[in-house]
Amino acid sequence: MLMLILYLRRLLPVVFLGGGIFLMDSRASELLSSTNLPVLTGLDSGEPNLARGPDNTLYLTWSGPGVHAGERALYLAKLAPAATAWSQPTIIVSSPLLMENWADFASLIVGTDGALTAQWFQSPAKENSHGYTGWFARSTDGGATWTAAAPLGEEFVSLAPLSGGRTLAVWLESAHLHDPHAPRIKHGAHAAPSSQASALSHAPSMRLRARLLSAHGSTEQDWIVDPDVCTCCQTSLAVLPGDRAIVTYRGHTADEIRDHGVSLFTGVGWTPPRPLHHDEWKIAACPVNGPAVDTHGEHTAIAWFTAAQGLARVQAKLSVDGGLTFGPALPLDLGHPIGRLDLVMLADGSAIISWLEARTEKNSAGLYVRRLFPDGGLSAARLLTATSSIRASGFARLAARSDNNLSVVISWTETNPAADAKTSTPTSVHSAEFLATALPRERATALTSRVNRAQTVASSHSIPLPELCAVPTSAH
Repeated sequence: MLMLILYLRRLLPVVFLGGGIFLMDSRASELLSSTNLPVLTGLDSGEPNLARGPDNTLYLTWSGPGVHAGERALYLAKLAPAATAWSQPTIIVSSPLLMENWADFASLIVGTDGALTAQWFQSPAKENSHGYTGWFARSTDGGATWTAAAPLGEEFVSLAPLSGGRTLAVWLESAHLHDPHAPRIKHGAHAAPSSQASALSHAPSMRLRARLLSAHGSTEQDWIVDPDVCTCCQTSLAVLPGDRAIVTYRGHTADEIRDHGVSLFTGVGWTPPRPLHHDEWKIAACPVNGPAVDTHGEHTAIAWFTAAQGLARVQAKLSVDGGLTFGPALPLDLGHPIGRLDLVMLADGSAIISWLEARTEKNSAGLYVRRLFPDGGLSAARLLTATSSIRASGFARLAARSDNNLSVVISWTETNPAADAKTSTPTSVHSAEFLATALPRERATALTSRVNRAQTVASSHSIPLPELCAVPTSAH
């Protein structure tokens, strides 16, 4: 505890200075009005994530310097419903094995019993070992103390709370087989058979797995949701009424089509995965750009990035029946999207989507937000802050402040790349709040509003896609 106090005293409060933002063009009206939410993250912090509890308390997690030399730590701060600043940080875990990745980072949920479940990633303890695995711990006292860490998943874990304090988890895991003539899927003791296994004509690299955890963290059941998925794109999981859930993720086919899939958790199992939209993006690498899903009752919204046919774009679909059916794909971006998006649904059924848009200067980008209305109408896209396209800037995260208003909290990693690309500079986590009412509807709907949608070519033969998947490496 003494080491934690000494570390907190060294932290610099992060302040969002709206007047000091560098606008990447002269259209100052693009800038969305927001209020800084001070948080003691300090320098060399990154990979923020947000969650909301049943009492409308918000929880922010991020990575930063650890308690001891050579360690990194996962931190937690809270934002009470009426608070204007985050609480003093506490540590969930501090370890020399903590694995940080700009795209695959820790998360937290609040269970229906009020308990917190946090998940993160660790490198192997053995030297010369590769890869990383997921771990989790639970807290029944608001994050003051945590249970002993236990393994959970491999990569890109998503969590969702179910009744009775149970937790639903999904993740990507290796599907490599030692024997090329063996069955395509190996079932564990609790794994349900998959009807897709016999239909696969190739040995996939990764598969989507799900697990139901009891309120005490023990495994109740395992499933293989999809036996063939893209290797390193985020999964996204959201709860539906009646202890149901929806997961979306980037799929994969034998001929390298990497479009997004959807599957529904019925309470006892998973529906067969089906395509969200036929983009037909054929690419022999992972774009490290997963989808985002959120729900409000049966109303569901999913946003995603694609560069099919050489056209980079961010799109969204809406559903009014819990993901059983979806409307048409709605274009959201301004013509030069990088992706790295998030989405949150609000009390009025509208959704806020955030994403990165590339700018003309080298490595420069803008973090934009847009409001999608239940009928498919759109607000204007508004710039929240200037940022960078480098990997260290990561993925911004969104959360609704409460179920009773239209206030939204966003957190992101600020980067200041040095002129010398070989020189690393410290990153820092920022947080701000804005009102969805500042994003009013435009006259045009999303189906007809294609103004500013330049034909942005995003193939390997034109502009590079910096997100292409390689062996995951630490962000620090």
